[in-house]
Amino acid sequence: MFIPKAIALVTLSAAALLGGCRSERVSFKQDVRPVLEHNCAVCHSPGGIGYEMTGFSVQSYATLMKGSHFGPLVIPGSSQQSDLIWLLRHRASPLMSMPKRCERLATADGKCAAASEHARMLPASQVNMIARWINQGARDN
Repeated sequence: MFIPKAIALVTLSAAALLGGCRSERVSFKQDVRPVLEHNCAVCHSPGGIGYEMTGFSVQSYATLMKGSHFGPLVIPGSSQQSDLIWLLRHRASPLMSMPKRCERLATADGKCAAASEHARMLPASQVNMIARWINQGARDN
């Protein structure tokens, strides 16, 4: 009698631990898109300096997944291989890390200076949330 109770207790404990380790499902529409719109769209939408320089737009799921002139920035299922996370965590060249300050990129129309006013690093919690979304398959959910 002791053994079945012990097995049941171990099974329940393991299930509770594993259930606690699972991260919540991240929604593109409710979680990721608002962060990108609020923090990145000034530069990375048609007409923005980031879009003009790279072709990268955060205007929609489709444009985000298309990436830039240099290729995709999101690799579904792997935040470690996704350049977007490298850029947001400032693990790439300082010339490419986001957000960019535009002191070195003087433009006659002032787009870069205007974009710099909005530029700020995302909090680690938001970058981690975007990484979880990518690891969960980067779905349009």
